[in-house]
Amino acid sequence: MKETLPEMLKRVGVDYELGPYQTQPWSHMNVDEGITCSGEVRMSPDGQDFEAELQMMYETPPEGKRPMEQLMWLRSAVHKDEKWEITNLKLNGEDETNSIYGWEEKGCTLFRICVKKLTNGEIPDFEAICKDHFREDESFAGRRGGGGSKSPKIRPEKLLNPQKGGGGF
Repeated sequence: MKETLPEMLKRVGVDYELGPYQTQPWSHMNVDEGITCSGEVRMSPDGQDFEAELQMMYETPPEGKRPMEQLMWLRSAVHKDEKWEITNLKLNGEDETNSIYGWEEKGCTLFRICVKKLTNGEIPDFEAICKDHFREDESFAGRRGGGGSKSPKIRPEKLLNPQKGGGGF
């Protein structure tokens, strides 16, 4: 997935072109539950890459959770012909780079859905959104899914005598 900078930024919810050092932040706080979720897309000082990050902060963290958790982090960098591509993706601290088919697009979609929730005044249910939008559902094998569903029919006689009967499979 290689795109121009404006196209790539649009995939993560930014409708304008960021310059060096520029940031697009989003945030929502649920006062009753003491939870704040923030998202941010920030351009590097040299303008050659940007990062997108989602964090959850708890006033009183639930048992087993830290006061601040990084839910998601992705990095996009410029490559040949001024095209940009996603180079890294982490979800809940786990490296998901190349983990499933279409991981770049699915990572961008996941981030954009969470940003939309924040702009609508909601704390995103990150685990549920991940379950719905970051999964292996194509017919290619991946760490999380099985292989393809169709097995090819191989006829040994065609392999041994490729020129007989039409010369192919």
